[in-house]
Amino acid sequence: MLKTTKQITLNGQSMIGEVQVVSLSANIPSETGVGNINQYVQNAELYEANKVQVRKDTAEFTAKVYEIEDELAAEKI
Repeated sequence: MLKTTKQITLNGQSMIGEVQVVSLSANIPSETGVGNINQYVQNAELYEANKVQVRKDTAEFTAKVYEIEDELAAEKI
């Protein structure tokens, strides 16, 4: 028996200039509509020097994940 699932994957990068500082990813299974977000700091020195911008980017990414979760919840109604 084949069982398939649908999943939405989001990827993002927090950039300072041309350098990627943080890598972001999220997986949102359509079955639950509840995603998980992963964050990986690739450049700790630039992260430390640019926390305000990087955290703003992270918050924007998280808001996008929430938006997709809400869209999936609305489809189930």
